[in-house]
Amino acid sequence: MRIIRKRCLGLDLHKKQITAHLRVHRGSGQEPEGVDKRFGTMPGELLELRAWVIEHQVTDVVMESTSVYWMHVYELLEAVTKPAVVNASHVKKVPGRKTDVSDAQWLAELHAHGLLRLSYVPPREIREMRAVARYRTKLVAERTSARNRTIKLVEMAGIKLSSVVCDSFGKTGRAVLDDLAKGPVNAASVTAAAKGSLRAKVDAIEAALQAPLTDLQRELLKMHLRAYDAADARVAEAERKLMELSKPYQSYIDKLDAVPGINPLAAVTLIAETGVEMSVYRDAHHLSSLAGLAPGNAISDGKRRRIGARKGNRQLKRICVQIAWAASRKRDSFFRARFSRLAFRIGRNKAIVATARHVLVVVYHLLAGEQTYRDLGASYYQRKNKEQLVRRAVRNLERLGFTVGLTPTPSA
Repeated sequence: MRIIRKRCLGLDLHKKQITAHLRVHRGSGQEPEGVDKRFGTMPGELLELRAWVIEHQVTDVVMESTSVYWMHVYELLEAVTKPAVVNASHVKKVPGRKTDVSDAQWLAELHAHGLLRLSYVPPREIREMRAVARYRTKLVAERTSARNRTIKLVEMAGIKLSSVVCDSFGKTGRAVLDDLAKGPVNAASVTAAAKGSLRAKVDAIEAALQAPLTDLQRELLKMHLRAYDAADARVAEAERKLMELSKPYQSYIDKLDAVPGINPLAAVTLIAETGVEMSVYRDAHHLSSLAGLAPGNAISDGKRRRIGARKGNRQLKRICVQIAWAASRKRDSFFRARFSRLAFRIGRNKAIVATARHVLVVVYHLLAGEQTYRDLGASYYQRKNKEQLVRRAVRNLERLGFTVGLTPTPSA
């Protein structure tokens, strides 16, 4: 087979040690030379690995995406060589002897011949945004958990606040919870806490708060509220840092912000997961497949089997689905029309995944080109299938016993 990389290093990564195999191809007709070496994973030992790579003039390095162990090694070597990361499931050896040395040799040999499908590792700036965006996602989950625990506590105490107030942590709900944590609530405190349309529900709110809290329940409520406030503060801090890191990509954020369902924070999260350089993907279908939003494809003997969507980038899939839900509620938008059309045929769950895939395709084209977003409108499918809709309407009226004559209006 043709040699593509003549000085290729394969790394088999573990928590406490790294096994390296350097494969050097001297020329046609000669067997490649191999050098094996083991390194530790302490900071000083990793610097020895870097110096060894420089000393042997290694041009290409390949490693499996083992847990998080590859990340620091990648950052350490990207300034002195061309590191590459591959999915471990794509590099399975044929059955037989398996050692760390043989794994490193197999990686180096496959990479030398160009037989590996390399994973996309975004630039350092995008990786930093991704780290903060994913941390923010964890913090939002913690905040939601603290919120749910608080609502559960007051429900267990017999207080039916969530039955009257839609958002227990809105302005009115939070003011009531703070009053409950201090002591018994009276009509005057409820009236002072009620905001907006909830002023008309003062009596209902007061009735929902009649069950008394014990001293222990009141102390637990205070702890739950402090936990929620702490999580909320950390979410706000992460969002500030995320928006600070995203300033160089403001033009891309503004372009994505025009899409229904996407706000600046969602746009930053999308860019953190996909990057802004779309040339690393073959096309929009490739990107949707990596996100786990493409429909499964299984054909054998000319027969197509129904299978679920493949696994992919869970964080990218999550944000696309969230955007799709928001876009499906946007009035007079194409996404709402598309979701309603699909939900009628295949159900809401499958329809939202299909809509999320369409959102990601739009994001790909916006980031890949100079064009801006233009909504097709809620009547897109009606305009597209106008004659078919007219025939169907006429046929239905004729079945009901009417004689139908059509006269186009000037506006049509």
